[in-house]
This record gives sequence, structure tokens and C-alpha cells, in this order.
Amino acid sequence: MNKSPLNYLLTTALGVILWVITAIFFGGVFSESLTLASSTPEDFLASYRLFLGLAAFAGILNCLYWYYYGSLDTTAGRLDKAKRVWLSSIILQIICAVALLFILVIINLSEGMATKDWAIIFCMLSLHTWFFFWFCTFFMSPRTVKYIPFFK
Repeated sequence: MNKSPLNYLLTTALGVILWVITAIFFGGVFSESLTLASSTPEDFLASYRLFLGLAAFAGILNCLYWYYYGSLDTTAGRLDKAKRVWLSSIILQIICAVALLFILVIINLSEGMATKDWAIIFCMLSLHTWFFFWFCTFFMSPRTVKYIPFFK
């Protein structure tokens, strides 16, 4: 699974399948369970799907960059720099999840949603960003950098 282009294709397919499960299937059920003050569940669902799509795009794009970076010939001689790139990437993904949640909170501030609902949304955003990046790089990193992700 760590050979090109298989890792690129599997990561993209996994990201799309994950988005379909969390945005289409779970999103419909989740938006119907919310108590919203002014907007309809369909309006909230549209923004929820959009933000999950942005998170999924960021996670997939970051993984694809890591695969490209890890397969470069110059990376093999500079594994300390590769560790910094991977750590920077996962921190960037965490920041992305927090920023997307913050924007979604600002947009829906007048809805009076419960904290547990925001926690669920953050979990979904995290699933698409930093956890997706960690999972894919843990299992599908190029051979040169396959021992860099945490807990490997």
C-alpha cells in the first residue's frame, strides 16, 4: 500500500468514502436531531456538508503532499527534516479543524446549539483532517519515511 500510485488512489478513495459516510448518512440524521432557533435543518446540513468537504479536501491534499515529499530522492538523506515536515503537517491539520469549527460556530451563533453538538462536529472535522492524515500516513507512507508517523 505504500507504493505510488496505489497510496494516492487509496487515500483519495478513503477520503471520499469517509466524507459520504459522515456528511451524507450521518449528516442527515445529525441535522434532524438538532434544535435550531432560526434556520432549517436543511440549511444547517448544507453548511455542515460544505465544511466537512473542505476538511476532507485539506486532509486528502496534505496526505498527497506527504506521499510526494516522502518519495523524493532527497528526503532519504534528510529524515530529520522529514520529521519536521510531518509534524508541521499534522499541526496544520489540527489548526484547520479548529478554524473550520470556529467559522461554523460564528456562522451559526444565533442558533443556540448545545455544546455536545459542537463537540460532535469537531470530532467529524478532526476525523477528516488530522486523524485522517495520521491514519493514511501511518499505513501508506512511502518506504523512505514509513517510520516517521507517530506510534509506528
